[in-house]
Amino acid sequence: MGIEKIATASNKCLEDRDNIPGAPLWQMGKVRLLQSQASFDLIQNTVDYLACKGQSGRPFTDDEKEFMTELFEALWWGGTIRGYAEAARLADHYVNGRGQSIKIGSTVYQTSVIVKDTMIALKAYIKEQVTKKRSFTPLKSSDAGFLQTAQARSLQHGRNFQSKGRLLPNGCLLAEQSNQRLKNTDNRFFLSVSTVRNANGLFFSTWKVESLYDFEPFSAGHVTNIPLADGFVLKLPDGLSQHLTTIGVAQDFAYAATWTEWWEK
Repeated sequence: MGIEKIATASNKCLEDRDNIPGAPLWQMGKVRLLQSQASFDLIQNTVDYLACKGQSGRPFTDDEKEFMTELFEALWWGGTIRGYAEAARLADHYVNGRGQSIKIGSTVYQTSVIVKDTMIALKAYIKEQVTKKRSFTPLKSSDAGFLQTAQARSLQHGRNFQSKGRLLPNGCLLAEQSNQRLKNTDNRFFLSVSTVRNANGLFFSTWKVESLYDFEPFSAGHVTNIPLADGFVLKLPDGLSQHLTTIGVAQDFAYAATWTEWWEK
């Protein structure tokens, strides 16, 4: 964006909004329960205004910072109601957690199609390494040796990523897009595993996903769609969410989930 366009956007931001509404949770509740177009427009227009202001580099007022804090807290409430408990907790921690690392429940990963398929592929690779008397732990979905296997290649090609997800060329797992609970929690992530083998030949694996909760800047052009009710989808620019870290409203943080499994060769 050129200097003239930035100046125009800045002026437009100032002209568009004199006051910032309070209690976005109340407005979101009206959208969900009453399908209130007025409440939806109020939230979306405020988000658009703040995105414009953030992109043009203008400072946020205390009321504007409070609105964004309450918006993420409202996403926690909405996510909990809609069954996205993990995504809800992450959103709330973004503005209230002071950047501290947290652990989340593993069910959202364990029930995923792409995670279960990748676990099968990694265990097959472990068994191959045992047969060849090679080291098999620790292991990550991005390891070069694993990515060269037929099992890994089968996760990259010929899959419906909407219903099954996909293993990307760098070993990152892309969530099945139909799984809204996982997609809203962690759309792309690496899977790692540490395994020991006992005297009876049984394997004990500890599976782990480690991710960073952060957002792309305005320049990436990404937008997160947040369904508030049927026909009402709030569009929240990732750049605005990322901008919150530059104005002291939010902090990026690491989060992880682990689970264990006994299995046979």
